[in-house]
Amino acid sequence: MQMKRTKSRLALAAGVVAVTLVSLALVACGGSSDGDSEGGANGVDRAFAIEMIDHHEMAIKMAKIAEDRASKPQVRKLAAAVIVAQQSEIDQLKQIDKQLADENVEIGELGLSDSMMGMNMDDSMLMRSKKFDRAFIDMMIKHHQGAIRMARVELAEGKDPQLRELAQAIIRDQSTEIEEMNAWRMAWYGKVSPAGGVPDQGEAMDEETGGMEGMGH
Repeated sequence: MQMKRTKSRLALAAGVVAVTLVSLALVACGGSSDGDSEGGANGVDRAFAIEMIDHHEMAIKMAKIAEDRASKPQVRKLAAAVIVAQQSEIDQLKQIDKQLADENVEIGELGLSDSMMGMNMDDSMLMRSKKFDRAFIDMMIKHHQGAIRMARVELAEGKDPQLRELAQAIIRDQSTEIEEMNAWRMAWYGKVSPAGGVPDQGEAMDEETGGMEGMGH
């Protein structure tokens, strides 16, 4: 009888150990407390996706105004390209964000202000501008600068491979467009944009002015 009791206790202990090991394995596979997914995606990835959707939507709105109001064919061509490219990226961002949400990845933060992201502008000024092409260039450069900063945060802190690839494309394409727009501004108006050019890595920006002084209206 004593031997049977001992065997029962040993079996019970073994069962407890097995359950504990399974629980630990599930915790290890289920992600960390900051909402990381099994694939390593994190809160910065979701913040980047969500913020960039809003960012691209604003750019498309500005570009549609340009299609109607711009006098320079180069500006109209750029506006059309922005609409096509950024709508495609919006569709991709929404799909990735849904996937991350299904994986229970929590929404984090990029750590950038609206000014740093180029989201503190009133795009209705484009409807009132008497020198539209110049105003559009100045506003779109600042907006592109914001996208580049956001993409650099994703590359520095994000983990999702699709979003990191998209961030690299945003930096590459929008840097090229900034340089192109500044070349036009110099040729047409004698000066580059007061917003500046492609932002330096880790660039600090004046939160009060946001680089918008003297923008054409």
